[in-house]
Amino acid sequence: MNAKSLIEVHPDAQLIDQLGGPAVVARALGFEMPGGVQRVHNWKSRGIPPLTRITRTDVFGPMPANDASPASAAA
Repeated sequence: MNAKSLIEVHPDAQLIDQLGGPAVVARALGFEMPGGVQRVHNWKSRGIPPLTRITRTDVFGPMPANDASPASAAA
């Protein structure tokens, strides 16, 4: 069995791809290379950390109104 087929894709993966992929997003966030690319790539299966998503609206845009993350529920 292919190991890649077992990895679930988080909905944030589409946003990362729309922004140009993990390398572009890592550079926009000021992460050191090459580790920053791997860090952002991991978000494609884990999701963008809520604090990063909220504090870096210059990169990710505003949080969707229908987001059910714990950070938006606490607001």
